Amino acid sequence: AFGRRSSSTMLQFTWFGRQVDVNQLKNYLDSNGNPINWNNSYYSNPYFIAYNNTVSQRRDRIFGNVNLNYKFWENFTANLRIGNDHYNDRRKIRIAYGTNGTPYGSYQETAYALNENNVELTLDYNKKLSDDFALDILAGGNLQSNYYESNDQKAPKLAVSGLYTLNNSRDPLVSSSYYSQQKKNSVFSSGQLSFRNYAFLNVTARNDWSSTLPVQNNSYFYPSANASVILSDALDIKSDALSYLKVRGGWSKVGKDSDPYLLVNTYPFNTPFGSNPLLTVNDKSLNSKLKPETTSSSEVGTEIGLFNNRVKVDLSYYNTNSYNQILNLDVSPSTGYNSKLLNAGKINNRGFEAQLNVTPVSTNGFKWDVTANFATNRSKVLKLDDAGLLQSYRIDTYDVDIVAPIGQKYGTLLGTAYLRNDKGQIVVDANGIPEADSNRKSLGSFQPKWTGGVTNTFSYKGVTLSFLVDAKVGGSLYSGSYATGLYTGVLAQTLPGRDAEHGGLAYYYSGNNKSTSPVQLIGSASAPNGETVYHDGIIFKGVTESGAANTAILPAEQYYKALYSIDEHNVFSSTYVKLRELTLGFALPSKWTSKLGASSASLSFIGRNLWIIHKNVPNIDPETALNTGNGQGQEDLTLPTTRSLGFSLRLNF
Repeated sequence: AFGRRSSSTMLQFTWFGRQVDVNQLKNYLDSNGNPINWNNSYYSNPYFIAYNNTVSQRRDRIFGNVNLNYKFWENFTANLRIGNDHYNDRRKIRIAYGTNGTPYGSYQETAYALNENNVELTLDYNKKLSDDFALDILAGGNLQSNYYESNDQKAPKLAVSGLYTLNNSRDPLVSSSYYSQQKKNSVFSSGQLSFRNYAFLNVTARNDWSSTLPVQNNSYFYPSANASVILSDALDIKSDALSYLKVRGGWSKVGKDSDPYLLVNTYPFNTPFGSNPLLTVNDKSLNSKLKPETTSSSEVGTEIGLFNNRVKVDLSYYNTNSYNQILNLDVSPSTGYNSKLLNAGKINNRGFEAQLNVTPVSTNGFKWDVTANFATNRSKVLKLDDAGLLQSYRIDTYDVDIVAPIGQKYGTLLGTAYLRNDKGQIVVDANGIPEADSNRKSLGSFQPKWTGGVTNTFSYKGVTLSFLVDAKVGGSLYSGSYATGLYTGVLAQTLPGRDAEHGGLAYYYSGNNKSTSPVQLIGSASAPNGETVYHDGIIFKGVTESGAANTAILPAEQYYKALYSIDEHNVFSSTYVKLRELTLGFALPSKWTSKLGASSASLSFIGRNLWIIHKNVPNIDPETALNTGNGQGQEDLTLPTTRSLGFSLRLNF
């Protein structure tokens, strides 16, 4: 966090003086045209940054396809499709003169070009073989090619303030470029055999040849098969209680290639040494024997309709194994590299999904529908390398490491933890400061125990009210905002132990909940985490190395700064319950819509992300994360999430 003083507005607000009136910063230049701010030593005025440090983007995109269809005879057709998607993206990044950390400003231009072309031919044959059987067969091939190109040039220091051109540079331009091509050829087929329109068998097969894999491994085949039976039709069940019953099951195998240019080690150009070109090795050792990744999955499920389909249930269970994954594994720098590309790893995912639709009331124009869903997934690392030498793979790192350890959950948080004795008590040093364990510890996984939601929809004579409440239960989240807020002392959670020095009042916090009345901090009182608060500081609840109870009083500033470096203290459950969406809709009268030539129309008012009903992590939205991929499980000074209000008008002609 502290390495981003000049660029992070959220970091500035986490250090912000509570006495500063933000409105007084709107006029961000003094009479001489120099930027002003509440703290010029470390930060730029947030309004100065917003209006002067800008990023512009222009994207020109053209895409489309041509389809040619030819029917040889009634049951046999051919289709040729040629499609292309191309776009250019240009971005200009301006950093103004006087920006803290970049006093001379900078200017950068980046250009991207992407193109994807597909040529696909399919042959489709379908025929009713008899009164009972029908057959549908498809076969085809696809030729795919794409390229990606980027060019970046930066003037690291401006020669003249306010002139944003690449020529206006004090120092030599910093340039980089990248170009990649990729081709994939495929053949595929599928077939469906149906019996009396209630029993279905589907099989597929596909083979790809990818240019990103070595010749000996660039072909990979993956099939699938699934079957389903509508038992209520097969058994001729006619019952108001059981309206519909279907069972299904399937298995599939899917292959995946790599990104381009991961096979041969090269020597990239670096900044010249004087007048001599400089070539170095990559930090990553590439692999000329890469294999395609493979994922095999199996699934079983059922669909049930009860009471004339007033109640519908959909249940499914799946089991997925991914192996030969292309992983970038850390290696000892003594090898000449920091990491090595390998086919490694076997990860198992098992999960259960359920959906329930119920119509409790449907009478006299009034209808109430309820839709509930539930999902749980368990992801576990079964193996990394064939030799069994690797015990953990680092997925991502930021404030904490996100790892995939063998035999444990995928997405485990690894960070500093309290040093504890054999009894599990936290150990403090001679000054009463909690000690950190020398070994990094597991702090939970970002995987939730389950997710789900409930939607209620009420409709009456053209008026519809619908709201969705959803939840995520379980999972761990490291909050960098909380850690930094403890260090800076701007959080309300840092009140205990410091206002007492002046005979003032403070509120005790537990999680995100404030006590109903302030507590006079005179003598001692129990703080939220079980510490003892005195008039001159806080005693951390722990023991000395000898096992004696800690009696050292820490000044509040020293106490909260000590907690900043203990990742365990800053990890919370990411459980939440939210009012995700609320919609109020009106069907407009036909006499209005007929004037527009429309058959029907509706007007809806929509609100999203309206209310966090419950959460365990303080100060932030628990859905916040560095990104939705491997960055799950940690956040750091991210922008607050927003609530949105809007409306929609739909016309049907």
